[in-house]
Amino acid sequence: MGDGSKKDASWIDAEIDGGGFRDARLGERLRKLMRQLDNSLGQPIPMACEDWANTKAAYRFLANGSVNEGPILAGHFRATAQRAAASDGLILVLQDTTEFVYQRASPESIGFTKHVNSGQDKDGRWRQHKLCGVMMHASLAITLDGLPLGLTAARFWTRAQFKGLLALKRKVNQTRVPIETKESFRWLENMRASTSLLGDAARLVHIGDRENDIYEFFCATQELGTHFVVRTCVNRLAGNGKHTVAAEMAEVAVAGYHRLEIADGSWANLAVKFKRINVLPPIGKARRYPPLTLTVIHAKEVDAPEGRKPIDWKLLTDLPVECAEEAIEKMAWYAMRWKIELFFKILKSGCSAEKLKLRTAERLVNLLAIFCILAWRIFWMTMLNRALPDESPDCALTATEINLLDQLAGRAGRDLASSSTLSAYLCEIARLGGYLARKHDPPPGNMLMWRGWSRLMDIQLGAAIASSRYG
Repeated sequence: MGDGSKKDASWIDAEIDGGGFRDARLGERLRKLMRQLDNSLGQPIPMACEDWANTKAAYRFLANGSVNEGPILAGHFRATAQRAAASDGLILVLQDTTEFVYQRASPESIGFTKHVNSGQDKDGRWRQHKLCGVMMHASLAITLDGLPLGLTAARFWTRAQFKGLLALKRKVNQTRVPIETKESFRWLENMRASTSLLGDAARLVHIGDRENDIYEFFCATQELGTHFVVRTCVNRLAGNGKHTVAAEMAEVAVAGYHRLEIADGSWANLAVKFKRINVLPPIGKARRYPPLTLTVIHAKEVDAPEGRKPIDWKLLTDLPVECAEEAIEKMAWYAMRWKIELFFKILKSGCSAEKLKLRTAERLVNLLAIFCILAWRIFWMTMLNRALPDESPDCALTATEINLLDQLAGRAGRDLASSSTLSAYLCEIARLGGYLARKHDPPPGNMLMWRGWSRLMDIQLGAAIASSRYG
């Protein structure tokens, strides 16, 4: 990729739909800008572009009124659908929302994300201020092995004002407000867009956290013939309407136990129970939406240690569950939701998305859309090392990159060509980012991969300059 040849930019070409722009020159500029940013991941635009002419061209592209996240991401969405079609088994579609926060002298040109407390005044009253920034709601398709296939939908927005919202919530029953008028409608929009993009709705399982506990969402999946696993936080009416889901689940016996490793390396013992329940819609929407027969899975930690809140998962799914093993399987699918958080982390830490200095929301969104593709690529390579370690390296790397890694490894006395596996080459990239590759070390993570990738791009640029000068 460093020399700008079409061969070295092949992965970028596969993720871009140059024809999505009315002006073909915009497609070419996007391709060049992506190549520059990929070669200098996490660096400011002037450093990535290297001179004033390219920097000015990048800023003009981002400010162009004909450019938005739609055509920027169109090629990537299409490539995601192709990767999904080539994959076997179920596809998990993870949804979540994140925010990118900025500090600006004139925040109104970007917009706001939320109110936060900023301390107390001299009378002890809490003061609040609005955070300047952009919201993003994304859907990420992954395989059951955790391999990220790419984004299937993404929406960006800002909030202009908040005045009166809390007062409105005290006066209006939110369950009676049409979902189409709420910000939470984004969950349905992304689910529908993802299902339309990937096709074969029965093969998809949409995964969401408690913010996704929306009755209209459940009904929409039934209409499309797709599936979901969502963590629930609403205790809805069930059965004949005279009791709740929680009351019915309280009478269900424990079906089995599951031992789960948590983030700090300790283990938790979960008591698992499940039941197929007739769940009723909110009272204010009973005429519009039908009752649904859903499976409720409840996993609660037994004998939790002091000082840590016990794990208590309550999941809803339209899929049938016949035994404890199937319930644990659905819990494992929900646990995969964490991968979209890792994707957001790469965006913010690897691509430095919150350090951008662009002045308007439109320009920020255009650059964030480009970063989404670059962040996916790093995430994909990281997980490819774990899901398909024995594949050939040319499925992810160009011939130039493979040759450079062979030379770098050779200088340290390592022979990559003898194993010729993808894992060996990706670990060599991670070594450039500080990975020690000791015998019992786990596979390298995303941060090591993007640091190593940045160094490899610098080395590749130096090699290209030396080759052009000395032959």
